[in-house]
Amino acid sequence: MEILLQPSEETLLAQMEKKHIPVETHCRSGICGMCKKRLLKGEVTYLEEPLAYLAEGEILVCCASATTEVVLDHQD
Repeated sequence: MEILLQPSEETLLAQMEKKHIPVETHCRSGICGMCKKRLLKGEVTYLEEPLAYLAEGEILVCCASATTEVVLDHQD
């Protein structure tokens, strides 16, 4: 499923929770990597630099905010 999110100072996780989109999380600070999603379109910035390992094209929604309209690949 693809998720469309708008530019905001809020984290992507906060936006997803407001839309009642379930996201698996644990630390909410970029350490555990549980909230990892594939960024299909757009640009994000990190409020806190994540410590979890990220492959090319992956982001952590707990500590990233959208600087442009973004599309995420969201698998339940």
